[in-house]
Amino acid sequence: MKEQILSATLPELPIVGTLKLLTRDGSTLYRIDVVPRRQKSRLSPFFYDCFHQFDCYLRGKSQHLTIRTDITCLSPFQQNVMKVMANIPYGETASYKEIAKELKTKAYQAVGSACGRNPLMLIYPCHRVVGTNDLGGFAHGLKIKKQLLQLEGYLS
Repeated sequence: MKEQILSATLPELPIVGTLKLLTRDGSTLYRIDVVPRRQKSRLSPFFYDCFHQFDCYLRGKSQHLTIRTDITCLSPFQQNVMKVMANIPYGETASYKEIAKELKTKAYQAVGSACGRNPLMLIYPCHRVVGTNDLGGFAHGLKIKKQLLQLEGYLS
């Protein structure tokens, strides 16, 4: 039997623009994509809750997202990186090196790679992961990374 994937395109959000959300079961997200602006989808209660949480977060009205996720499609290493990222407090950052140390590895570049392949931006806040001497990279562009860090008060 072919796996059914449900998706919804959210109304445009501050900073990130239009997001497409994907779920396999209607109650946990497994992927968020930034997509070109297009007609929004009719939102199920689950997708509406996701939109509401993202909207509150991106407008600075909330610091927490409580959306259930499914990261089982990631490698064990990537899952561990996601779990460490999830524990970086709002308004703070950690370096790729610090995350690697927490995972008891010296594979700093592998940590950067896992961050760059993060399928659930915002929920696993890869924008809070920075280089030792600079902001590092961001799959969705440094402009969005800077805006997210400004929103959280890390950058002025």
